[in-house]
Amino acid sequence: MKNLLKFSFLIGFLFISANVMANDKDFSISIDNISAKKLSFQMTNAKNVALYVYNDKQGELFAEKVRKQDEVSRTYDLKNFPVGTYYLVAESDSKIEKYKITIDETDASIEKTPVAEIFKPEYTIEGNHVKLVMPKLTDGVTVSVEDFTNTVYYNQTLTPNNGELVIQFDLNPENADAYVISVEKGDNTFNKIIYLK
Repeated sequence: MKNLLKFSFLIGFLFISANVMANDKDFSISIDNISAKKLSFQMTNAKNVALYVYNDKQGELFAEKVRKQDEVSRTYDLKNFPVGTYYLVAESDSKIEKYKITIDETDASIEKTPVAEIFKPEYTIEGNHVKLVMPKLTDGVTVSVEDFTNTVYYNQTLTPNNGELVIQFDLNPENADAYVISVEKGDNTFNKIIYLK
């Protein structure tokens, strides 16, 4: 009985550890208040995260890449930005977060909750076998597979199961040397090229 209890605790500990490690994979941003039109924020798990500020009229106004840092602090001076709506975007290999910034004549403000949080498709590739996982979905996505001659091998709109989409493909190297897997989610399209030879 004691051994069974010890084994149950061990399994529980391993399960909790696996969940904590999985949550550590994605970056996390904590936004401070804007003071004197200076935006300050902290980011944890900042491994290969692109940061940029843009608006719809002027496009990208600022960009930087943060590489392999556990924790970073940034302050951006917005005082020279004209009145308008801007976005702070953080993008990693696995997700995109977008924060809305509003600048008027005297002040600036930022929404501390992202206006968009998009989780990207994750791929596991072994030879010509491809596993596509799309985590944290609320709506359906359209998945297509085609080659560079635009021959479509697969095109389906799929709904997630418990918030996740998992689909596997066995790509035939006799049909094409490379395939493009496209995942469309709302206004976003993610393309992945798979080379077989």
